[in-house]
Amino acid sequence: MKANQRRWFGISAAAVMLAGMLSACSGPAKEAAPNTSVSTAGSASKEPVTLKVEMFDRGNAPAGAGPVDNNFWTQWIQKNFGDPNNIKLQFVPVPRTQEVDKLNVLMATGDAPDIVFTYDTSTINGYVKSGGLTELSSLIDANGPNLKKFLGTEILSYGIFSGKQYAIPAKRPLQFSKSTYIRKDWLDKLGLPVPKTTDEFYKTMKAFKEKDPGQTGGKLIPYNFNADDGMVPIMSFVKKMSEEDKYAFSSAQGSNIPGVLMPGFKEGVQFINKMNAEGLIKRDFALDKDGNANRQDISNGLVGAFTGLAAHPSMMGPGNVFDTLKKNVPGAEYIVIDPFTNEEGKTPKSIYDPIGMYMMIPKTSKHAAEAIKYLDWMSKPDVLFTLTNGIEGQHYTLENGLPKAITTDEAKKTFYNNPDIAIMINGKDFGSQEKNLEATVLSFPDYKEVALQSIKNALKDGETVPRLDRPIESETKYGKVLRDKAQEAIVKGVLAKPDEFNKTYDGIIAEYLKIGGQAVADERRAAYKDMNKK
Repeated sequence: MKANQRRWFGISAAAVMLAGMLSACSGPAKEAAPNTSVSTAGSASKEPVTLKVEMFDRGNAPAGAGPVDNNFWTQWIQKNFGDPNNIKLQFVPVPRTQEVDKLNVLMATGDAPDIVFTYDTSTINGYVKSGGLTELSSLIDANGPNLKKFLGTEILSYGIFSGKQYAIPAKRPLQFSKSTYIRKDWLDKLGLPVPKTTDEFYKTMKAFKEKDPGQTGGKLIPYNFNADDGMVPIMSFVKKMSEEDKYAFSSAQGSNIPGVLMPGFKEGVQFINKMNAEGLIKRDFALDKDGNANRQDISNGLVGAFTGLAAHPSMMGPGNVFDTLKKNVPGAEYIVIDPFTNEEGKTPKSIYDPIGMYMMIPKTSKHAAEAIKYLDWMSKPDVLFTLTNGIEGQHYTLENGLPKAITTDEAKKTFYNNPDIAIMINGKDFGSQEKNLEATVLSFPDYKEVALQSIKNALKDGETVPRLDRPIESETKYGKVLRDKAQEAIVKGVLAKPDEFNKTYDGIIAEYLKIGGQAVADERRAAYKDMNKK
């Protein structure tokens, strides 16, 4: 594979999930949807087997939904997969914001579930080097016919590390990521146009700050974002680079290390520093790692504009932030904008690869075959359709042959975290991008236009991160410390007094280079050159 066949981008999207359906689970066990079949993928186990499966816990369960490890859908899975195969499913909750740290502890102590997952390829490389993962090729051949058909060779190839199949990537039908939103009612009140460039956006935020169109009594936050989403405006300052430099300096596949060495990145951080000095952002943005504080501020009508995941269920899905905002502030309305322009007039932003998180089976697992059977069963079209859309009449109705979400309180109790349950896919797949877009938008019946435009903006000028054909050993070795140091450079750079910005930022970047940043860039450059010789 030649490097020029891969597009690039400067920062890997944080372990985030694809918008399309967050809505959840619980309640008494219900009958399976009539069209849902169960693949046993072979004979049932002779002796009862307990299969442990990791489950993200986002702390967002609606009242009455039940815990993430015992609810409507975990019971449904037990009835439709577990019971016929003599397998007891045990779901192991892991806090979403601590997933890598928690997984590392579970792996180190030998207590990891039979199925674990992560978005972080450096973490996977580390497990591979230490011999901590099960090689999956023969297990997939023997137990995964539906899995192989659903994912295909290209998607599965993303799970090959050091020449062997150590992971199973989830499929991501739509690759969009971040969009920016702005209060239309505030623009209208001040007679301002929709900002279309970075400079226009900055001037609009200044106007919001000075005029306080929401009459917040000094609580107004002109522009808000959490720790990861702030990369969108920063990346608009990155300069054009050679392809080799892109591979050397930008964030590698799944590493989540901000591309702080890219030319222009510093200027992007300095722009946010200026906004901070002028009171145009929330000063403690870096503490909002899960976005909950931002959502609360938006719900209370305090935020003029924000950057976040496009078409995200927490914003516009059942029981969403936008609905709460309308109750709190009648007449409040957000529209989607795409203002952060680079030197070429484009609006660059990260988009996901065609894969989602990586599923793995630890070497300590005694039930690897059953784990593959579970993922194979989930890969069947009718099973996956039910897990990602629910049961007709209870969670959705059909509109033009596609599922349209039911958003009653009762439906929310049993359909809120299904993306974390249907781990074989990030999103929904109906066979084409056009249908996938249409189906995703139907998940937000009250915000169809906003959802659609947010996806279109997120895809516009989007770039995937570079994918080298071999692991970067220095990245595996130094990845966590480099992530922390890069984030330190950004956060302390933003918060520094303007006249101390250069000293603060440059000093931390010098440390970044010394503790492994230079080694990673050099090794990536060498890997790029070797890849182009093939």
